[in-house]
Amino acid sequence: MSLDKKTKEKKINSFVKQCKAVGMNVTPQRLAIYGALVGDETHPSPDAVFRRVRASHPTISHATVYKTLDTFERHGIISRLTPLHETVRYDPMTSQHHHIICVRCKKVANLSNEELKAFQIPAQVSRDNKVLGYSVHFSVLCSSCKERE
Repeated sequence: MSLDKKTKEKKINSFVKQCKAVGMNVTPQRLAIYGALVGDETHPSPDAVFRRVRASHPTISHATVYKTLDTFERHGIISRLTPLHETVRYDPMTSQHHHIICVRCKKVANLSNEELKAFQIPAQVSRDNKVLGYSVHFSVLCSSCKERE
């Protein structure tokens, strides 16, 4: 999904406010890393984010990207999707939603389904635990992979 310029600016401004609220400096590298995630529904790996950011910041290191993504996740700015694949994947959408995951090509798609909002958390889960949230993952063969069978 490609965001229009106005929507992207709003998300960047919200990001800056979130950083300031948690006492995090807003650096050009952090802006570039967050900018690489905004509107991206592919749930990129740190390596994919690194490749995007490196185009505009050629001196940035893998370590900086990994540490920054980890910091963003710790502060609730992005979500970590694991263990979906061999590597961690990140999601800039932190509101409650679910995922469709292709078991062959590893493509991840967001799913916001009203029917899943009525999902009843089993008593076995809520009885002795404090439920902080939930996410449903559907393991599928996507349409592209299905065609290749």
